[in-house]
Amino acid sequence: MQIQIDKSKKTPLYRQITEQIQAQIISGEIPDGFQFPSERQLADTLGVNRTTVLNAYKELKADGLLASHVGRGTTAIRGTDQKIRKTDSRREPMWEYLFSDYLKNRDTFDVNKYLEMANQKDVISFAAGIASFENPPVRAFKGIEHELLSNPKGMLVSPVAGFSSLRKVMASYMQKRSCFCHPSEIMLVSGAQEGIDLAARAFLNPGDIVLIEEPSFFPAIQSFRSMGARLMAVPMEHDGMDVRILEQLLMRYHPKLIYTMPTYHNPCGVTMSTAKRVRLLELAAKYSVPVLEDDPYSELSFEGQTTAPLKSMDTNGNVIYLSSFSKTIYPGLRLGWICADRKLIHHFSGIRQLIDLHSCCISQQIVERFIVNGEMEKYVEFIRKEYRERRDMMVEALNRYAPRGLSWNIPNGGYYLWCRLPDGLSADQLASQAAKNGVAILPGMPAYLTKQKGEGYIRLNYTFPPRDRIVRGVKILCDVMRELITAHAESDPLTENEINPIL
Repeated sequence: MQIQIDKSKKTPLYRQITEQIQAQIISGEIPDGFQFPSERQLADTLGVNRTTVLNAYKELKADGLLASHVGRGTTAIRGTDQKIRKTDSRREPMWEYLFSDYLKNRDTFDVNKYLEMANQKDVISFAAGIASFENPPVRAFKGIEHELLSNPKGMLVSPVAGFSSLRKVMASYMQKRSCFCHPSEIMLVSGAQEGIDLAARAFLNPGDIVLIEEPSFFPAIQSFRSMGARLMAVPMEHDGMDVRILEQLLMRYHPKLIYTMPTYHNPCGVTMSTAKRVRLLELAAKYSVPVLEDDPYSELSFEGQTTAPLKSMDTNGNVIYLSSFSKTIYPGLRLGWICADRKLIHHFSGIRQLIDLHSCCISQQIVERFIVNGEMEKYVEFIRKEYRERRDMMVEALNRYAPRGLSWNIPNGGYYLWCRLPDGLSADQLASQAAKNGVAILPGMPAYLTKQKGEGYIRLNYTFPPRDRIVRGVKILCDVMRELITAHAESDPLTENEINPIL
């Protein structure tokens, strides 16, 4: 019998022992009647707690693979019992030993449960980063089915980088945002998340370093980690990432990539100052490091003019620009774009055709028509006003109901309020208790490389919940906070959360 355990794995130790013994009994490597060592002996051999081995033996006995006899100890049983033969034939593969390193590197935080909550009628969801369904852009979709069916070319399959007509439209669209590019420097993707994944695949080998803001967009953290990258955090300040620390990290570690969300940052709502944008681009050029700019929210500006992308200031071609229409036109549209050097677009297209030949053709045609006929600009202007009012409703409700110690930012655009909880209040516990009361929130842990740093923060989305439920949802959430604070008032205080300089 051979057992090897790996304490660095997320699989519990007793399950590792159970699965290896199962495989050896079923394969015949451990023969029928084999006498196992006692729990204490095996625990000492493996360097684990006796309870770990005891739990493994219990599972194996429940499966009918071990039996205990007075005076004879614990023995293996195989093939002599009809029940065992049935168990043998129906046993699942040992998936944990078959998974690739790519899957093993995947972050376990599951966003799907928050999307599922958002679809439940009885839940007020502040968790998911989704646009409002209350004011759909009817003109974007009206008549599209007639156009597709009446035009013989309407259902053509898109090239990998997107329809050439839409790429031309997008080049003009970018020029209005002070980014002067050629259609060959545009690629349509199924949302900005696919763009992040393409960049990760194109640039990163296991062990490569990526610099990210902290807190940061958690799906980006997941994408980089899935490629085996080492992530290093650049702290956020009230006007964007700390460029002094950025320079120190660039000088010392020579990273492969810098990831930033400079305008209405997700989750903390910060917009990077002009001075920091200039310095970031200077440092990127000096150390020859590409910058991945994720910019889904910059058009949703509530105060004054829209902030021009970092890409508009890039004179060296270091910036790879990503954005999405799902945050402006419609959440289910799933269409975004990349603007980058044509050589990169060529390589991204080569990678993409291995996993997804093209973006949705109908979505591309909807967006192209919506932009060309001028309706896109009108609709964005409308939702800016709409989302500003929703932000103000949430802020006013927090001012009215928030318990002492709760603080939050007031962003000038985007989707979210970033809240620092009263000392000692756990974001994970709050999210769990709030969900029981019909309110979904996103705890701050997945936005940090070290999850404990996010225990004192939550993100609240004000764009998705119906207007008439925002105030009610905030009141319920604040009531839950007070209940938890009261419940823990006499218990030992939790470790004080690190103060985030942006709040």
